[in-house]
Amino acid sequence: MVTVGIVGESGLVGEKLFSLVNNELSGKVLLRLFGRSTVGKRRLFGTKWIVVEDTSQVVEGKLDYAVFVADEETSLKYIPQLSEKGTVCIDNSSAFRLREDVPLVVPTVNQSAISNAHIIANPNCVTIPVAMVLHALATLCPTKIVVATYQSASGGGREGLLDLTLKRKPPHTKCFPLQLYDNILPVVGSVTPDGYTTEEHKLQNECCKILASPQLAVNCFCARVPVTVGHSSFVNITFAEEVDVARVKALLSNAPNILTFDGIEPTPKMTRNTKYVGVGRIVKDSTANAVNLFVVSDNLLRGAAYNAYEILTLLLDKQSRKCQ
Repeated sequence: MVTVGIVGESGLVGEKLFSLVNNELSGKVLLRLFGRSTVGKRRLFGTKWIVVEDTSQVVEGKLDYAVFVADEETSLKYIPQLSEKGTVCIDNSSAFRLREDVPLVVPTVNQSAISNAHIIANPNCVTIPVAMVLHALATLCPTKIVVATYQSASGGGREGLLDLTLKRKPPHTKCFPLQLYDNILPVVGSVTPDGYTTEEHKLQNECCKILASPQLAVNCFCARVPVTVGHSSFVNITFAEEVDVARVKALLSNAPNILTFDGIEPTPKMTRNTKYVGVGRIVKDSTANAVNLFVVSDNLLRGAAYNAYEILTLLLDKQSRKCQ
């Protein structure tokens, strides 16, 4: 039986990932859990109790697969060591996403990119739903997208969520520089020399890599909004030729894990705790070859844990077929 490790099990994404693995893979894999603040605590996996190990122990003992849902520093420290030992690592941080030798994978879009890689990167939580939408419309040849994001507090982790729910104000905020409650913060990440933020560069660079479309023009602005869970984006897509809204709706309706809304529009609450990307407000732009649409998804599940879980199950299925 293969051994799977989850590194960062106590975080918001780690909790979602553990729940998925517990519900779907208990009895099928052996599981090891790693953390810092929860070392020594026990988690019930199926019918067996597992003791959370210190993160430093991840390089000790057997691990066939390791899913990192910790910070970038942790990934950079331990993933190279594990990959050298033959452990296949799935990383949710931004540490390896743009390395040429590391596939950046959304399974419904480019699962073939996984190949025999020992490090596989999980994309940013805003990039994943946008890439899924663009892939569904690939036959219409998208050439440019303009995105405005509305990102929830949980994108900043547990302290980001508490900044909102406890209505923290500076100097008592732990994640955001300003009060998020009853407010909107027009900077997500840190501002780079070109005026864009690190979060905006993630969407710009990652979409092109996932879709294998270096020519795709991507422009975006990201904002943090006082929502607990669920990222939203208004997306303007320009295509190579004139498009029909009905055709766009039909393609999106037939795409896996995408729900289209007509009449009633999608909101973060509607897709919360699901694997689905909701798309609504699909309308023609003022130009003949462009449309506007609204995209929502659960940033902790669809935008992180579930994508990593899908990658893991693909790897497990591939290994199972090899053994048959």
